[in-house]
Amino acid sequence: MLAESSKEGRTLSIVLATLSQVPEFSAALLNAIGRRAGKRTKIQAYTEITFPKRKGDKLRPDGLIIVDTGRGRWSAFVEAKIGTAQLKPDQLESYLRLAREVGVDAVITMTNDFAPLPEHHPIPVDRRLTRKVDLLHFSWFSILTMINLLALNDQVEDDDHVFLLKELERFLLHPSAGLRRFDSMGPEWTTALDCLRQGGSINKSSPEALAVVSNWHSELRDLGLLLSRKTGATAELKLPPKHRADPRDRIQHDAANLAQKCLLTGSIIVPDTAAPIDIEADINNRTARVSMKLDAPRDKSQQKSRLSWLVRQLKDVDGEEVIIRANWPGRAQQTSTTLAEARDDADAHTHPDRSVLPTSFIVLKMMKDGRRFSGRKTFIESLEQLVVEDFYGNVAQKLSVWRAPAPRLRPAVEEKSDDTGGIAAE
Repeated sequence: MLAESSKEGRTLSIVLATLSQVPEFSAALLNAIGRRAGKRTKIQAYTEITFPKRKGDKLRPDGLIIVDTGRGRWSAFVEAKIGTAQLKPDQLESYLRLAREVGVDAVITMTNDFAPLPEHHPIPVDRRLTRKVDLLHFSWFSILTMINLLALNDQVEDDDHVFLLKELERFLLHPSAGLRRFDSMGPEWTTALDCLRQGGSINKSSPEALAVVSNWHSELRDLGLLLSRKTGATAELKLPPKHRADPRDRIQHDAANLAQKCLLTGSIIVPDTAAPIDIEADINNRTARVSMKLDAPRDKSQQKSRLSWLVRQLKDVDGEEVIIRANWPGRAQQTSTTLAEARDDADAHTHPDRSVLPTSFIVLKMMKDGRRFSGRKTFIESLEQLVVEDFYGNVAQKLSVWRAPAPRLRPAVEEKSDDTGGIAAE
């Protein structure tokens, strides 16, 4: 049985070796951190880096990547952890200082922790150390997903490179590689639920609130990666620019939302779907909701026809488990029914004023068994079943966005005739 440190070294060495040999893989990884790789780009990778002439602490990063574009060089230390091994802030800060000292541009970590973007590192460090050295992060499953999509979408030209990627994928999927998905909320999840059950409240600045939000963000990222592997398309979190630029602002915003509304929310964009997939966990009611919002077709001039446009798309879906909500203009109240009710009654979504038409529809499914919401593991299991199989598989992939029809021909201005049948005079 290999020690954890030996497993880390073995896993990282295989990944780095493949990275240096398969240009499509290295290009995908570099593009993810905003660095472009062209045909002339060369990648060199090394493991167990030492600096024998350096005084002070004997630091030894797990790996080093050197990118030579022909016009310039960029380099990064790599630090890896597998299984339950955790990164330590002081270790990271030591590598950041070392990188600055020896002229390395970045420190990349690879662990089982999840981050919404490589720039959003899961471990807080002294911000002064990242002014001249970038700190970046990839979860192992984000790397596995990257490899999987390259193979699924036939983006690798050389057959030998395809073989290398498939072998790397097979290796990473083996239990001995130490990869883990996000499969459990932390103990703070139980603490927060118990607090609300007893009539208490959640403080937005408390360690419990921040931990719950952090775990929620990890689960959203893992869900996006799972949808990517299941669909063969790169699913991404929908983040406002402010949250994309500053992960701390995102955590504080979502912690405030948790404290004030007892809600955890997120949104995932799957390419070519009708709308983003909105995900919401209601802590007070102990349920999860998944939905999509679609604009109503503007070429339909009747209330019934707008509803029928949506219902027809879901003709093979279990109507009792799907909720349809119609949004109306102005202050008109939202209407809500099951899909089955909307099928049976064409007037299920109407307004007394027939000239008023629904502007958009929300298609929604809810967690079936609320009892599983409280469990740290069962919550994750039920949420993933709800989002991926129940909602995306049965609903989302069947929906299409409304598109305006092609304009119809009409008489050109010079073809308009007068009362005598001739061309109208100017």
